[in-house]
Amino acid sequence: MREAFMRSGVFRFVSTASLALILAACSSVPLDKPVSSTPAKTVAKPSAPPPVKHENWEPAPQGGGYYLDDGPGDLRPANLDDLPSASPQVEPIAIRNTRPYTVMGQSFTPQTSLEEPYSQKGRASWYGKKFHGAKTANGEIYDMHQMTAAHPTLPLPSYAKVTNLANGKSVIVRVNDRGPFLRGRIIDLSYAAAYQLDYIKQGSAEVLVEKMTPDAIAQYHAEKNGTMVVKNGAQVQQVALSNPSTLVPVHRAPLYLQIGAFGNKNNAEALVSQVSSNHQAFGKASQILSESGVHRVLVGPFTTIDQANEAAIELSAFVQVQPVIKQDLILP
Repeated sequence: MREAFMRSGVFRFVSTASLALILAACSSVPLDKPVSSTPAKTVAKPSAPPPVKHENWEPAPQGGGYYLDDGPGDLRPANLDDLPSASPQVEPIAIRNTRPYTVMGQSFTPQTSLEEPYSQKGRASWYGKKFHGAKTANGEIYDMHQMTAAHPTLPLPSYAKVTNLANGKSVIVRVNDRGPFLRGRIIDLSYAAAYQLDYIKQGSAEVLVEKMTPDAIAQYHAEKNGTMVVKNGAQVQQVALSNPSTLVPVHRAPLYLQIGAFGNKNNAEALVSQVSSNHQAFGKASQILSESGVHRVLVGPFTTIDQANEAAIELSAFVQVQPVIKQDLILP
């Protein structure tokens, strides 16, 4: 697990031959000029939101607490104080990052649900130039000047609100990496996020990490848009602040799993037969959507993203294409 060793969580005052060799093998990109943070394009992986572009750069103050051979780099964006938090979205979980794993003698079981709550207090560290430009566990490119984080068990990708308990400052980060694996650390923030929480110099801080569930994300955007969200049974509704008596239902479109797309319909039908022979229920829920010469094999519908993710994990055991969650499809 290459990313696991890259995110080993070793501070610079720790010095052992084995860890030095592991860290020395990690790739990084020098920061003598701005580096593009556009993630690699892979159809089966969730796509990251467009990164914030930094136009102006300045020398980065040196020093502070950081990982062995890591640090702030030579340059940093001049507008880090104004960099907005990550905008939380409901994104499909990367299935390959849901399996239990072991690193440095510790075993971790990642969450497989976006709706499962998570709230924990503990020490946060940060990582910088040593991993800048390298792949995260989610297969994206790490940019130390974006609002991201690494966590041992939160879904990849997901979003979390992190609060520095010493000063009350908070940021929202997109979790797209695994780590830290140093005992006593619960989350590793990017340089930009740690900068805004004001613990670059100390190297770590006591924080509160709160996962943003789909309901929390809906609440966040509703408040941002001048509305608030309340629950009425299983239905989520919006209430306009200017007229609290007006209830406007928030309709969640059905979700489907796309498990294949073919130019030849016979291949699509063969995949449906494969699914049916391995899992009768999924076979009954499978259909082919043909548009513009492309025949897509869909399984569904599902009412929640957790249901879709659970089905995707089960389907991936016998379908050699990673399922992709689709929404707002017009089906016959």
